[in-house]
Amino acid sequence: MGGSYKIYAVDDDAGARQLLQSGLGSSYAMEVFDCGERCLERAAEALPDLFLLDVELPGLNGYQLCRRIKVLAQSARTPVVFVSIHDNLDAILAGYEAGGQDYIVKPYALDELKYKIENIRRIELHTKTLRTQAQSADALAARLMGNLDENAVLIKFLRALNQCGDFRALASGVLLALNSWHLDGALQIRMRHLEHTFSPSGENWPMEVEVINHVRSLEPVFQFKQRAAYNFEHITVLVTNMPLEDPERCARIHDHLALVAESAQQKLAALQAFDDRATLRDQIRAVAQTIGDDMESYRRRHDDARYQGSEHTILFLDDLQRAFSRLALSASQEDNIMNLVRERTAKLIELYDISGETRSTLDDLSAKLETILAATADRGGQA
Repeated sequence: MGGSYKIYAVDDDAGARQLLQSGLGSSYAMEVFDCGERCLERAAEALPDLFLLDVELPGLNGYQLCRRIKVLAQSARTPVVFVSIHDNLDAILAGYEAGGQDYIVKPYALDELKYKIENIRRIELHTKTLRTQAQSADALAARLMGNLDENAVLIKFLRALNQCGDFRALASGVLLALNSWHLDGALQIRMRHLEHTFSPSGENWPMEVEVINHVRSLEPVFQFKQRAAYNFEHITVLVTNMPLEDPERCARIHDHLALVAESAQQKLAALQAFDDRATLRDQIRAVAQTIGDDMESYRRRHDDARYQGSEHTILFLDDLQRAFSRLALSASQEDNIMNLVRERTAKLIELYDISGETRSTLDDLSAKLETILAATADRGGQA
């Protein structure tokens, strides 16, 4: 038995079977059968590369046998050549209608039969090549479409990220991207005064919190089998079903997730800075209010002190004037003393009268605080 190309030949004539075996056995792996039923039994065990069928057979004739072969999925594409004594158009058309690839009339020359077999082999080889190329093209097209779809998800996420006004909107965007890539996972967001874990199942599920709390202390990008974690200061993204069966897609998804996590980190940092500035503005506003209240209180107390100081000065001068009457001083002496007291009293009041300077200093401080408030408000609006 020669060759690797396997042929099953069916003919009820022993001489014809012997001729086929001796004439083709050196070039092909030949197996011969005297009826269609035995051929079908053998084909169920191992398919040939070609069926060579006589038309006139006991039981199933060649046309019926061909139809049985073609209806089976495993042998539907296996070529069939009919061999028959009938040399008319109806017989030939019946063979083609049954599913045959060629028709040869008995008696035939072995060279003619070999030529037809080789021609079918060439056609089958070409067809398989085309089929393989088509499958490769389909696979490439599928990969390209997959890439386009994946990139579209990424672009949609990045666009939506700019509109996120808080951490919950950002978390929803990340989960939507994971779902669009058919990935299962969760994420944890960490801000200055909060820590929140999100997943399709809900928020702050104990098991997910525990797993993320464990992996967030590992490398920035950590992968163990189908699990992958992307760790940043404000966010950890955990995926539990990385597509390891498709290395190319897995590499693409890995790059997409790294970009998603890094972009989310930057947005969360901006949100944190915005919150910090808002807190600072509130604190400055409170300080400015306190300064304003203190200034008003100081002004009232200062005005009251000046009034009381003036009253006490007047009383002091009156008391001093009455005391002069008992000292028997001359009018000139009394005037000199009174002028001296008035001058020194005025100097003393002037020395402690710094209300204008104090008010100016506090007004300058208040103006500077308002300037800082306006600046932080402008930058906050850009976060």
